Amino acid sequence: MSTSVLCLMVITGMTGSDGSALRHDQDDVSARIVSATNTLMGRQDTPPTMEAIVGAVLELLDIAAAVTPDNQYKAEIQNRIAVAKERIRDGSIFDDKARQYLSFAYRMMTDGRKYQMPEELDDFVTPAELQEKTLRYMEGIVTESLRSLEEGDSQRTARLLLEIVLMAITPHPG
Repeated sequence: MSTSVLCLMVITGMTGSDGSALRHDQDDVSARIVSATNTLMGRQDTPPTMEAIVGAVLELLDIAAAVTPDNQYKAEIQNRIAVAKERIRDGSIFDDKARQYLSFAYRMMTDGRKYQMPEELDDFVTPAELQEKTLRYMEGIVTESLRSLEEGDSQRTARLLLEIVLMAITPHPG
Protein backbone atom coordinates (compact mmCIF):
# COMPACT_ATOMS: atom_id res chain seq x y z
CA MET A 1 0.00 0.00 0.00
CA SER A 2 1.42 3.37 -0.96
CA THR A 3 2.09 6.07 1.60
CA SER A 4 -0.34 8.46 -0.06
CA VAL A 5 -3.16 5.90 0.01
CA LEU A 6 -2.42 5.15 3.67
CA CYS A 7 -2.42 8.87 4.47
CA LEU A 8 -5.72 9.31 2.64
CA MET A 9 -7.24 6.41 4.58
CA VAL A 10 -6.06 7.86 7.89
CA ILE A 11 -7.35 11.32 7.04
CA THR A 12 -10.69 9.98 5.83
CA GLY A 13 -11.01 7.77 8.89
CA MET A 14 -10.24 10.62 11.24
CA THR A 15 -12.56 13.15 9.69
CA GLY A 16 -15.18 10.98 8.05
CA SER A 17 -16.08 11.55 4.45
CA ASP A 18 -18.23 14.51 5.44
CA GLY A 19 -15.69 16.16 7.77
CA SER A 20 -17.85 15.38 10.81
CA ALA A 21 -14.92 15.07 13.25
CA LEU A 22 -13.66 18.47 12.17
CA ARG A 23 -17.15 19.88 12.73
CA HIS A 24 -17.32 18.19 16.13
CA ASP A 25 -14.01 19.77 17.14
CA GLN A 26 -15.25 23.18 16.01
CA ASP A 27 -18.48 22.71 17.98
CA ASP A 28 -16.42 21.73 21.03
CA VAL A 29 -14.24 24.84 20.71
CA SER A 30 -17.35 27.00 20.27
CA ALA A 31 -18.90 25.48 23.40
CA ARG A 32 -15.68 26.10 25.33
CA ILE A 33 -15.61 29.75 24.20
CA VAL A 34 -19.26 30.25 25.16
CA SER A 35 -18.79 28.60 28.54
CA ALA A 36 -15.65 30.58 29.40
CA THR A 37 -17.05 33.91 28.26
CA ASN A 38 -20.34 33.30 30.09
CA THR A 39 -18.32 32.81 33.27
CA LEU A 40 -16.17 35.83 32.57
CA MET A 41 -19.21 37.98 31.88
CA GLY A 42 -21.10 36.74 34.95
CA ARG A 43 -23.92 35.02 33.08
CA GLN A 44 -24.79 32.41 35.68
CA ASP A 45 -27.40 32.25 38.38
CA THR A 46 -24.76 33.14 40.96
CA PRO A 47 -21.83 35.53 40.56
CA PRO A 48 -18.63 33.71 39.52
CA THR A 49 -15.89 33.17 42.06
CA MET A 50 -12.41 34.53 41.42
CA GLU A 51 -11.31 30.93 40.85
CA ALA A 52 -13.97 30.53 38.14
CA ILE A 53 -12.96 33.82 36.50
CA VAL A 54 -9.29 32.82 36.47
CA GLY A 55 -10.30 29.43 35.04
CA ALA A 56 -12.28 31.15 32.28
CA VAL A 57 -9.34 33.41 31.40
CA LEU A 58 -6.98 30.41 31.29
CA GLU A 59 -9.46 28.49 29.11
CA LEU A 60 -9.68 31.35 26.60
CA LEU A 61 -5.89 31.56 26.53
CA ASP A 62 -5.67 27.79 25.93
CA ILE A 63 -8.04 28.12 22.99
CA ALA A 64 -6.24 31.17 21.58
CA ALA A 65 -2.91 29.33 21.73
CA ALA A 66 -4.40 26.21 20.15
CA VAL A 67 -6.06 28.00 17.22
CA THR A 68 -3.11 30.28 16.47
CA PRO A 69 -2.29 29.46 12.85
CA ASP A 70 1.07 28.26 11.64
CA ASN A 71 3.30 31.20 10.86
CA GLN A 72 6.75 32.45 11.79
CA TYR A 73 5.52 33.66 15.20
CA LYS A 74 3.32 30.74 16.28
CA ALA A 75 5.81 29.18 18.71
CA GLU A 76 6.67 32.56 20.25
CA ILE A 77 3.00 33.52 20.58
CA GLN A 78 2.22 30.21 22.26
CA ASN A 79 5.22 30.58 24.56
CA ARG A 80 4.17 34.08 25.64
CA ILE A 81 0.63 32.88 26.27
CA ALA A 82 1.99 29.96 28.33
CA VAL A 83 4.13 32.26 30.48
CA ALA A 84 1.20 34.63 31.00
CA LYS A 85 -1.06 31.72 31.98
CA GLU A 86 1.46 30.58 34.56
CA ARG A 87 1.74 34.07 36.04
CA ILE A 88 -2.05 34.45 36.20
CA ARG A 89 -2.56 30.98 37.67
CA ASP A 90 0.19 31.38 40.28
CA GLY A 91 -0.24 35.08 40.99
CA SER A 92 -3.01 37.43 40.02
CA ILE A 93 -5.37 37.95 37.13
CA PHE A 94 -4.09 41.54 37.04
CA ASP A 95 -0.39 40.60 36.91
CA ASP A 96 1.47 43.33 34.98
CA LYS A 97 4.02 40.92 33.49
CA ALA A 98 1.27 38.55 32.33
CA ARG A 99 -0.45 41.46 30.61
CA GLN A 100 2.85 42.46 28.98
CA TYR A 101 3.38 38.93 27.66
CA LEU A 102 -0.15 38.84 26.26
CA SER A 103 0.18 42.33 24.79
CA PHE A 104 3.32 41.29 22.95
CA ALA A 105 1.62 38.11 21.70
CA TYR A 106 -1.21 40.35 20.46
CA ARG A 107 1.29 42.55 18.62
CA MET A 108 2.76 39.46 16.97
CA MET A 109 -0.74 38.48 15.82
CA THR A 110 -1.54 41.94 14.46
CA ASP A 111 1.62 42.93 12.59
CA GLY A 112 2.82 45.15 15.43
CA ARG A 113 -0.44 46.87 16.36
CA LYS A 114 -0.69 47.51 20.11
CA TYR A 115 -3.73 46.45 22.08
CA GLN A 116 -5.73 49.43 23.25
CA MET A 117 -8.90 49.52 25.28
CA PRO A 118 -11.83 50.40 23.02
CA GLU A 119 -12.56 54.13 22.85
CA GLU A 120 -16.26 53.39 23.41
CA LEU A 121 -15.38 52.50 26.99
CA ASP A 122 -13.76 55.86 27.75
CA ASP A 123 -17.04 57.71 28.28
CA PHE A 124 -18.87 56.62 31.41
CA VAL A 125 -20.35 58.26 34.46
CA THR A 126 -20.53 55.43 36.96
CA PRO A 127 -18.69 52.14 37.41
CA ALA A 128 -21.99 50.35 36.71
CA GLU A 129 -22.23 52.16 33.35
CA LEU A 130 -18.66 51.15 32.53
CA GLN A 131 -19.45 47.53 33.39
CA GLU A 132 -22.58 47.58 31.22
CA LYS A 133 -20.69 49.07 28.26
CA THR A 134 -17.82 46.60 28.70
CA LEU A 135 -20.17 43.62 28.76
CA ARG A 136 -22.01 44.86 25.66
CA TYR A 137 -18.72 45.42 23.82
CA MET A 138 -17.35 42.05 24.95
CA GLU A 139 -20.52 40.32 23.72
CA GLY A 140 -19.81 41.71 20.25
CA ILE A 141 -16.27 40.33 20.34
CA VAL A 142 -17.54 36.92 21.49
CA THR A 143 -20.01 36.86 18.59
CA GLU A 144 -17.25 37.86 16.16
CA SER A 145 -14.89 35.18 17.51
CA LEU A 146 -17.54 32.47 17.11
CA ARG A 147 -18.29 33.67 13.57
CA SER A 148 -14.60 33.68 12.63
CA LEU A 149 -14.21 30.18 14.09
CA GLU A 150 -17.18 29.02 12.00
CA GLU A 151 -15.59 30.60 8.91
CA GLY A 152 -12.28 28.88 9.62
CA ASP A 153 -10.38 32.12 10.23
CA SER A 154 -8.18 30.90 13.07
CA GLN A 155 -5.95 33.99 13.02
CA ARG A 156 -8.90 36.26 13.68
CA THR A 157 -10.37 33.88 16.26
CA ALA A 158 -7.12 33.78 18.24
CA ARG A 159 -6.77 37.58 18.08
CA LEU A 160 -10.33 38.17 19.24
CA LEU A 161 -9.99 35.73 22.14
CA LEU A 162 -6.81 37.51 23.18
CA GLU A 163 -8.70 40.83 23.01
CA ILE A 164 -11.36 39.44 25.35
CA VAL A 165 -8.71 38.38 27.85
CA LEU A 166 -6.78 41.64 27.60
CA MET A 167 -9.99 43.59 28.13
CA ALA A 168 -10.77 41.50 31.21
CA ILE A 169 -7.33 41.78 32.82
CA THR A 170 -6.48 45.39 31.97
CA PRO A 171 -7.45 47.90 34.65
CA HIS A 172 -9.51 50.75 33.24
CA PRO A 173 -8.38 54.23 34.25
CA GLY A 174 -11.02 56.52 35.62
